[in-house]
Amino acid sequence: MTPFIEKFPELFPNGIKESYTMKEIRISKKTGIPTRRILMNGVSYTIRPSFVMPYHVAFSADAENAVFLRKFDVPFWALAHVFGKDAMYWYRIEQSLGRNSIIGTTINDPDLLPEHLAADEKHSRLKGSKVYIATTVGKNCILGASVSEDAGEKGLKESYGIFRDEALDLNPGYQPKSVNTDGWNATINAWKSLFFGISVIACFLHVFIKIRDRSSKKFKDIFDSVGDKNFDLCGWIFKNTATDGSNKSSKQKMVDMDLYL
Repeated sequence: MTPFIEKFPELFPNGIKESYTMKEIRISKKTGIPTRRILMNGVSYTIRPSFVMPYHVAFSADAENAVFLRKFDVPFWALAHVFGKDAMYWYRIEQSLGRNSIIGTTINDPDLLPEHLAADEKHSRLKGSKVYIATTVGKNCILGASVSEDAGEKGLKESYGIFRDEALDLNPGYQPKSVNTDGWNATINAWKSLFFGISVIACFLHVFIKIRDRSSKKFKDIFDSVGDKNFDLCGWIFKNTATDGSNKSSKQKMVDMDLYL
């Protein structure tokens, strides 16, 4: 296992390079394939072969085409009609993919973890109850999506904390520099508690919406001008601060922005 640990550290629990012991080997009744289990710091982990789906429900090659068609929203009953089994079988296979680490199966190189993130909660429903999907993105890639039963700080911290834990498995020293949010206090507090010293940036779209919602008829004449200036400022900051490659200090960039306005 040592060569695989060196080559794919994101697939293994943090600290495995220091020490682990072989615990046992179990034979799957479904596939007859042996599965190794290791012991590390008193916790048991199962090493599953990549050519078998989670819980040995199928071989990856046998499920590949059906799972691919789910990308195009082919219904489960149609998959059962073409590939056999029943609709619930293919539903469970798709759902089981979510048990894997999103970061661990997306990013292989710890240096590719993004320094700047965006986070927001998608309002959804689960068994008739309202829930919030705490979603983390970076570098045009979804890096975290966990369900929270409420939009409070405690619930969001637990949900966003899954992203943090998966990121630390890949890079124990990972510390993002900023996170872009919509300004919800619970979201801001959750991220500040998960990553000490992280900079929280307000979403320009939500800033615009706040200005629009607070614009009365009295200020309607200047609203369009203020709104246009907001989006112009967003474009200027992106062009001249995040990607300009200059060595200007933050203070000098603020002066440049003031001159632009």
